[in-house]
Amino acid sequence: MINLLSHWAPHIVKSLYFLRPTEETIKIAQSLFALLGATVGVFIGFLLNQAQSNFQAASALVASEASQINNLDRLLLRFGDDHALEARAQLRQYLESIIDTEWPQLKLEQGSKETHMLWRSISQKLFKLEPVSPKQIAIYSDILNVAESISEAREVRIDRSGQKLPTIFWIAMFFIFVGISSITSLVVPGNELDFAITVFPVIYGSLLGLLIIFDQPFKGGTSVKATALNKVLESIKTRTE
Repeated sequence: MINLLSHWAPHIVKSLYFLRPTEETIKIAQSLFALLGATVGVFIGFLLNQAQSNFQAASALVASEASQINNLDRLLLRFGDDHALEARAQLRQYLESIIDTEWPQLKLEQGSKETHMLWRSISQKLFKLEPVSPKQIAIYSDILNVAESISEAREVRIDRSGQKLPTIFWIAMFFIFVGISSITSLVVPGNELDFAITVFPVIYGSLLGLLIIFDQPFKGGTSVKATALNKVLESIKTRTE
């Protein structure tokens, strides 16, 4: 859709303008095209880098959250008493809830109440653990620290699900597009610049489409996946020590 609009926009603009292209307008068009072309290159390059950085940060955040859940499962298993093992079983349910219930809701920029309540129940069980041996005392401190990290990671992940480029950037992109398309009214058909101006919006549209894909990391077909969480779930299912 974007590429189609980019292809036809210059032709539509030409039909709307009533200026008769001359040598002077061609020179003006060349100057404007060079200026806007450079601006677009820098601007889109910056935005793509920003969007890609946001995507990678979201992916790293999910991997870190998965690692913390894995650490908590290991600590609960080593703690060893019945209450810890009960919390561990519930931790597995929590992880499954993130993958199956909460993950799809990230597209709506929100978390799952069911997942939240599961974590709340786990937190309460963790604070009720009563370490007795020196080993349990040492492990208990780590359990509380890791649990706090998991809680923070979930909150940040949900918050990042609504992350996107500010609207002002899209407004600027629109006006740049209009500017590029408007230059076509100053060029004589068949001129060497006419071909460049015709092709440029198509390239512009392709880059814009790429920017849209990476703009919101938890939405679309190329969104951040729950792969790291799935790997940890498989590891938890087989862990016995």
